[in-house]
Amino acid sequence: MSLSVNKCILLLLLSMLILGDVYGQTSRKDLENRKKRLQKEIDETDKLIRDTRKDKNASLSQLKILNRKLESRKKLIRTIQSEMNNLNSSIHTAEEKIKTLESDVEQLKENYGKLVRRAYLNRNKKSVMMMLYSSEDFSQAYKRLFYLRKYNQYRRDQAKMLQLAGKELTDKQKELKINLSQKRDLLGAEEKQEQVLSKEKTEQQTTLNNLSKKEKKLKKDLEKKLKEKKSLDKEIQRIIEREIALERERALSKAKAEAEAERKKAIAEGRPVPVASESNYRVTPETKALSGKFEANKGSLPWPVSRGVITESFGTHPHPVLKGITTINNGIDIATSPGAPVKAIFDGVVTGVISIPGANRAVIVKHGEYLTVYANLASVSVNKGDKISTGNTIGIAETDGDSGKAEAHLEIWKGKEKLNPELWIAR
Repeated sequence: MSLSVNKCILLLLLSMLILGDVYGQTSRKDLENRKKRLQKEIDETDKLIRDTRKDKNASLSQLKILNRKLESRKKLIRTIQSEMNNLNSSIHTAEEKIKTLESDVEQLKENYGKLVRRAYLNRNKKSVMMMLYSSEDFSQAYKRLFYLRKYNQYRRDQAKMLQLAGKELTDKQKELKINLSQKRDLLGAEEKQEQVLSKEKTEQQTTLNNLSKKEKKLKKDLEKKLKEKKSLDKEIQRIIEREIALERERALSKAKAEAEAERKKAIAEGRPVPVASESNYRVTPETKALSGKFEANKGSLPWPVSRGVITESFGTHPHPVLKGITTINNGIDIATSPGAPVKAIFDGVVTGVISIPGANRAVIVKHGEYLTVYANLASVSVNKGDKISTGNTIGIAETDGDSGKAEAHLEIWKGKEKLNPELWIAR
């Protein structure tokens, strides 16, 4: 095996090992972060459940929190399983690399042994000098000297390669040992989570059975909530239409003023007077700029409450208890602590404060073309026309009298289009 071939093989092996480690670590880091995030959500849900358990009567809000915790627990188990699959793959790859390295080390040892033996046999300096002196001419002597130097360099290179390959083999064996230890830990963690999940499923079923006995009350509560939602939707639509009309009026007024200034300038300069078109003016440049800032923060907007979990997501869902009944959510419901302040998720202007008779309050904040709706508020601390900044308190979340659970509701609109808030707020 030539020197260049040996070097190429070793460099290729090292490149594969390094790249494998980089990709493996990145994947493990992502999974580890996901585990931490899910565990944090589970811990937060546990705190909320403890708050609601002060009232022993089963409630729909309590069931929703339990459902959410079960979903998070299942995701956590799946994440652990993915991490274990990655580890299994890393272990298999490490074992294969160790076999290859062991074979290469043996080959290098054999080659190096031959070189050492040959060097030992030729250790006598006189024999080397005799080989040079016995040359027929200077050219042959030079070639023999050049060969001896290359031979010695080759021997030194072989020693370095053997040392490097031996170290890489030792490192890979250590990595394999760590991976096997991590796999044992993950297996234990998965088993523990499965046991907890089993208990939580029992608790969920007990709560569901208790609630099923209150079907009449649940239907009555649902009818009340649907009525409240209809009133809120109607008021939101009214405010949106008013804001769209006002924005168009402002944009058109500004456009007319700019067109008049351009007309006067053209007359003064003796140029043809430009013809203004009013059809393209929908929003002012200021509104467009603020909309751009709001859009730039998609996926990283803060939550409207300091701590909480999403108990009902955006869209259509089957009722958790009543069979055959679906509900539509224009935003997201976030379970939080009793008395929790609800905060603005972005800079804007309060464009509406809604009070629904017999229910609770809601606040609408305008962010350029976007509107955020904060509903299910027990009290409100802002007024229409107020300029607010990200994180300013808007009101206090309503606490349910039956369960003792507080819940905030968030919606995001662009004009008349409803958007999914989960895609806009930080994970």
